[in-house]
Amino acid sequence: MYTHGRKQGCRISLDYTYRGMRVGYLENEQLRVGVLLDKGADIFEFTYKPRDVDFMWQSPIALRPPFVSTSALPEGAFHDYYYGGWQEVLPSAGWASEPYQGTYQGLHGELSLLPFEAAIAEDSPEHVALVSRVRLYRSPLAFERTLSLRRDRAALFIHERLHNEGAEKFAIMWGHHPAIGEPFLDDSCVVQTSAKKVEVLGYHQNGLWEPGIEFEFPYVRNRRTNQMQDITRVLGKDTKSVDVLFLKDLDQGWYGLTNRRQQIGFGMAWNPDLFRYLWMWQVYGGHTDYPWYGRTYNCALEPFTSYPPAGIRKAIDNGTAVTMEPGATIETELVAVAYIGEGVRGISADGGIAQ
Repeated sequence: MYTHGRKQGCRISLDYTYRGMRVGYLENEQLRVGVLLDKGADIFEFTYKPRDVDFMWQSPIALRPPFVSTSALPEGAFHDYYYGGWQEVLPSAGWASEPYQGTYQGLHGELSLLPFEAAIAEDSPEHVALVSRVRLYRSPLAFERTLSLRRDRAALFIHERLHNEGAEKFAIMWGHHPAIGEPFLDDSCVVQTSAKKVEVLGYHQNGLWEPGIEFEFPYVRNRRTNQMQDITRVLGKDTKSVDVLFLKDLDQGWYGLTNRRQQIGFGMAWNPDLFRYLWMWQVYGGHTDYPWYGRTYNCALEPFTSYPPAGIRKAIDNGTAVTMEPGATIETELVAVAYIGEGVRGISADGGIAQ
């Protein structure tokens, strides 16, 4: 990937397509980041170049442009197009069975299925930035995201701006959905974060952990053994389990997911006043029905404003929804990093790693 013939330092391009869909690339000496502009501006590649490791999980479902399915799913089209990678979830999360403000928002809202406008905001050997924008169809929301790389570190900086264009209050669930997979993910991986409590969602017959009870992080009761077990230790695909957990009471907004066998890790930092919960989606080979049929092994660590994944009405009822006033704007910053080592004690907003 080249920027005006530049082959070193930071680079950026909007010149590429994949299967007819526009993609953007940002790159420096340490990272290469791919952005799928025609589908939610998803981050479909996050490669740490010194080790040639792409952290993003790739599902058995092919990355493809829109197609005509045999019938519409009640929850919408998210799973039909879910190839893996990193989605932005807005304005609702999970399976929403009830309408809100006169419409259904579907599984994980509409943002991740929309095409974005995009432009290069900065292009120099020291710094590159890609700005992307979209107006949602079913919600009165305008969303803007700027991704940027600096020359000196393995960190992707994210600035986001969400504006309520409506004349009424509008409640949202908002989160980031980066799914991590092989060859990085294996049973030597460990999660580090600042949570104090953990709760398990009961939603699948192959769930490993006891649902509906709040535990002291990181120990949760294993339903198969009836023993307390550390949920930050990633398990192998032969576990044949699938679970969603909510990590709560975060002192700080950060996590690190470290492969101790490979001595490499992926992490994020964010504002915990906005994204107050960290969801952990563990698919250890046990999602045996649609759309995976037992073919998947991945782990997603997802900063979220709200829980559970059951639609905006449930989040309103439990007080975790974020209500935007008419004309209100939310701005926030996140960072995603790659690092070398056996683990982390913290990740700062400037991409710094404490080890």
